[in-house]
Amino acid sequence: MEAQTATMVMTPPLLAHICNEISPSTKLQHAACSPSKVTQVRPLIENRATKGLSRLDEMMHYLQSSSKTGDALDSVFYNSLVSLCVSEKALHQGTQLRSHMESTGHKPSVFQENQFINLYAKCGHMGRARELFDEMRDRNCVSWNVMISGYCFNQQFEEALYLFCLTIGNGLLPNQSTYSSALRASVGSGDPRYCEQIHSHVMKTGFYRNVQLGNSLISGYAKLGNLEYAEMVHGSMVERDKITWNCIITAYAQKGCSIQALTSFVKMLSEGSSPDEFTFGSLLGTCEMLVVQMLHVHVIKSGYDANIFVITALVNAYLGNGNLEDAYLVFSRMPERNIVAWNAMIAGYMENRRINEGFHLFLRMGKESISPDKYTLASMVKGIAIWRRNEEGKQLHTLAVKLGFDQDTLIGNTLIAMYSKCGELCYSIQAFENIEEPDLDSWNSLICAYVQNDKSEQALILFQEMRLSGRDPDEFTYVGVLDACTTLDWFKFGKVIHGSSIKRGMELSAFVGSSVVGMYSKSGVLSDSKRAFEDIKLKDLIAWNSMITAFVQNKHFDKALKLLCRIMQENLMLDNFTFASILSGCVDAMALQLGRQVHGLSLKSRLTADIAVANALITMYANFAFVREAEQVFYKLQIDKTIVTWTAMIMCYAQNGCSYQALELFNQMESLNVKPDRTTLLSLLIACNHAGFTKEAEKYFIAMPEKYGITPDLGHYACMVDVLGRAGRLEEAENFIEEMPLEPNAFVWKTLLSACRSCGDLHRGERSMERIMAVEPNDSAAYVLLSNIYATHGRWKDVLKVRKLMKENGLKKEIGKSWIEVHNVIHEFGANDRLHTQADDIYKILHELFMQMKLTGYGADPNSILIHEM
Repeated sequence: MEAQTATMVMTPPLLAHICNEISPSTKLQHAACSPSKVTQVRPLIENRATKGLSRLDEMMHYLQSSSKTGDALDSVFYNSLVSLCVSEKALHQGTQLRSHMESTGHKPSVFQENQFINLYAKCGHMGRARELFDEMRDRNCVSWNVMISGYCFNQQFEEALYLFCLTIGNGLLPNQSTYSSALRASVGSGDPRYCEQIHSHVMKTGFYRNVQLGNSLISGYAKLGNLEYAEMVHGSMVERDKITWNCIITAYAQKGCSIQALTSFVKMLSEGSSPDEFTFGSLLGTCEMLVVQMLHVHVIKSGYDANIFVITALVNAYLGNGNLEDAYLVFSRMPERNIVAWNAMIAGYMENRRINEGFHLFLRMGKESISPDKYTLASMVKGIAIWRRNEEGKQLHTLAVKLGFDQDTLIGNTLIAMYSKCGELCYSIQAFENIEEPDLDSWNSLICAYVQNDKSEQALILFQEMRLSGRDPDEFTYVGVLDACTTLDWFKFGKVIHGSSIKRGMELSAFVGSSVVGMYSKSGVLSDSKRAFEDIKLKDLIAWNSMITAFVQNKHFDKALKLLCRIMQENLMLDNFTFASILSGCVDAMALQLGRQVHGLSLKSRLTADIAVANALITMYANFAFVREAEQVFYKLQIDKTIVTWTAMIMCYAQNGCSYQALELFNQMESLNVKPDRTTLLSLLIACNHAGFTKEAEKYFIAMPEKYGITPDLGHYACMVDVLGRAGRLEEAENFIEEMPLEPNAFVWKTLLSACRSCGDLHRGERSMERIMAVEPNDSAAYVLLSNIYATHGRWKDVLKVRKLMKENGLKKEIGKSWIEVHNVIHEFGANDRLHTQADDIYKILHELFMQMKLTGYGADPNSILIHEM
C-alpha cells in the first residue's frame, strides 16, 4: 500500500495530474507548438524496440548531437528524458541534462523541476534535492509531495514531517499523496502522536472518506502498536476494499490476535470481498492447527493452491504448529518451488531438531540444481550448531565462501554461534573478523562465544572494545556481559553493569532481568534476586525459570515448587527450558526427590520427548547413580539424538562403573555416523580409566586428532595421566606430561601427585609438588596429598612442615561434605560439623556404626588420618 502511494508521488503519472490542471486551450497550444521538432523526436520516443539504458543512451546521444547542430528541443523531449532518468536512477545523465538546459537557456518547467528533485531523492542526494526545491519560485502540490516522499525514501522521517507542517503552514491543501507520505513518515519516526495529528487533519479536510488513506491509517496505527485506533479507523470507514480487510487482518495477525483476525476474515467474506494471497498469507501466520487445516480447504476452493506465495505461507503455518508431516506434504505437491519454500521447509526441520531430514532436503535441493542463498545456509549452520558437528559446519563455511556469503553479516553471526557451540572459539573469532560490516548482533554473538568457552574476561574486554567503537549495548549485550560477571564471580562489576542497564531502561526487560536474577543468585544474595525478579514488568517463562533456578541453587526447594505451581496458575505454558533449568539445579543441589517430581510434571506436559529435557534428565539420574532410569529416558527418545544426548548417556555409564556399556554405546553411536565431540571422547577416556582399560584409552587418545580431527585439551591429558597412574606407570605418566604440546596446569600435575600418593612414589611426588607450586601456590589439596605421601613413608617432620606451610599461607583443607534429602529438604553435613539440630543423635548413631565396623575388623588408615585432621 505504501509502495503504491510512493509511486503516485514519484513517477510519470504526475504528468497526468498536472495535465488535468491545465485548461483545454493551454493543452491545445502545447500540442501545436514546434510541429517539426515534435515529428523529429517522436520516432525516438515511440520506439518500443529499445528499452532501459539503451533507450536512455540513445536519447542522451540525440541531446549531445543537438548541442553541436544547434537544433532546438521542445518540452516533450525534455519531459521524456528527465522521466527516463528518474526511472533508471541515472544521476549522471540527469546532471548532464540539467546542465544542457541551463547552457541552452531552456528554463525547466515546474514538472521538470519536480522530476529533477525526484531524481536526486531517488539517488540519495537529499541535500541537492532540497537546494533545488528551495530555489523553485513556482512550487505546486506535487513539488511538496516529491520532497516529503523523498525524505521518506531516504528514511529522514523527521525532515519529512517538518516539511509536511510547512506545507500546511504555507496554506497549501494536502492531497492523498501528501497524507500518505506523511503517514509513512510518522510510522518511520516511531512516534504515534504524529500519526494521531495527521489523522486529525485528514478528518478536518474531508479526506476521511478516502479508502486509500483509511488503509494507510489502519496500517500506520498497527505498525505503531495502536491496535485500538486501527480498529476505530476500520470501523468508521464507509467504504472498504480488499486492501482494507487485508490491512486489519494483518494488524491482528502481527499482534497474535488470531481470533480477531479470523473474525475479520469471516466479515470480509460476508461483505462479498474475495480473499487474495495476502489475506491467506496473513491469516496462516497466526492460526492454530485446526484453523490452518480449515484455511487450507478454503485456499483450495479459492483457487490459490497453485499460488507459490500462499502455499509457502501454508507450509510455514503447518511448521509453526509443529506439524512437519503435513508441511512436507504441501511442500512436495507444489507445482513449482522457489528458494523461499525450500528455506521454509529446511528451517522448519532445523528448528524442530529434525536435523537429518533437513540435511537430506538440503542435498535434494542441490540435486535439483537450486542454488542455496544466505538464508538456506544460515538455517543449515544453526542445525549444525544443535548437532555440534564442526566438520559439517566447516564444509558449510567453505560453501559460503564459494558462494560469496562469507563476509555477509547474517552468515557471519550464525558461524560465530555454531563454532562457539562446537568449542571452536578460534574459528568464531575468525568468522567475526571476516564480516565486512559487523552489526550489534555480531558483537553480541562473539561476547556470548567467549562466555560459553570459559573466556569471560575476554568477553568483558570485547565489551569495552565495542563501547569504544561507538556501539550502544542492547539487552542481548547486557545478558552476555552479566553472564560473564556471573561466571567470574565479579559481582561488584556485575552490579555496575546492572546499574548501566537501569539507566538505559532495560531492567524491566525479562531477558536482562533474568540474567540479573541469576547473577545475584550465584552470589548468594537471594533477596536481590527476588527484587530483580519482581522488578521485571512483563514476566515471561525465561524470567520464571531464572527465579526457580535461583531457589533451587540456594536449596529453597519448597519455594521452587510453589513458584512452579504459581506459573501453572498464571496459565503459562511450561516449556522445555523450565524443566531443563530446574533439573540442572537439582543436580547441583543433590535434590533427587524434587528432580523426580519435576520429571513427573514433564511427563504430564509431554515434554520428556524434548531433547533439552531428556539431556537434563539423563544427567540428573547419572549423578544420582540411577543408571536404569537414565537408560529409560535415553532409549524412549523418538527424535534425533544430538551429540549432547549420546555424551550424557556415555558419561552416565562411565561415572557409574558401567565401562563396557559406555564403549558399546560409543560404537553404536559411530555406526549411526554420529561424530563425537571432545566431551564425548573425554567421557570415553573416563570409562576406560575406571575399568583399567589402559590400551583402549591410549587407542582413543591417539585417534582424537587422527580419526576425529579433535585436538586433545588439558582435560584429556589429565585423564590419560590418571590412566597411566592407576596402571602404576608413573614414569610414563611424568614423561607424558613433559612432552605435552600444551602447558600443563596444576590439575594435570595434581593428578600425577595423586597417583604418586597411591603408589608411594615420594621423589616423583615432590617433583610434582614443585611444578604445582609454580602454577598454583595456594592449592590446599596438593599440600594434603603431599603430607599423606610423607605420612606413608613415616616422615612426620615433613608432615609438620607441610602443615606449618599451609598455616603460614592461610590455607585450609576444604571440609568434606555430604547431603541427604528428606521430604524435599536437603540436610548438609561437614566433617566435625555439630550445627545440625539433631547433631547429638546423629553422632551417637555414627559412634555405634564405628564400633560395629571396628568389631568386624575394619580400621582407619593411619597414613590418611592427617587429611581429616587438617
